Amino acid sequence: MGLKDKFAESFARSKTMTGPEKKANEIMGKLLMKKAILPIILMVVVLIGGIAAGLNSWAILGINLLIAVGTYFYVKKAGDKYQNFKPYVGNLISLEKKGKNEYIAIIKQGKMPIKLEIHHGGEDLMNVKKNQMVQISYNPDAKIAILVATK
Repeated sequence: MGLKDKFAESFARSKTMTGPEKKANEIMGKLLMKKAILPIILMVVVLIGGIAAGLNSWAILGINLLIAVGTYFYVKKAGDKYQNFKPYVGNLISLEKKGKNEYIAIIKQGKMPIKLEIHHGGEDLMNVKKNQMVQISYNPDAKIAILVATK
């Protein structure tokens, strides 16, 4: 499969995404960009510092390539961590705002209440009424919650 085919497939998939998929994609993209900022700054510093120190341009390129390869594996590992979503379906018992974007939601799934600490995506739950049935996809590693449906 060529690069053109991969791009076309990715573009078609982005056009058929549902609202919750778009929201999850947006949150994970922002989190991955935050992780990629430091290596980008490091590459610029190496470039400017190497030129100022009078290093060989091939050495600067080699160092930047090593940083780029390391960044690729670092971001890929972080991206894999963000893919582990667990579905929760139940009644929203309470939603407490803990900080600026941090929430604690308690969902009663069957007979057991489940406490979810949410750092990203909790603002969608603010519009849900108490004891309303919700379906949430939750990532416990990154504390991301995506509201899939309400009933």
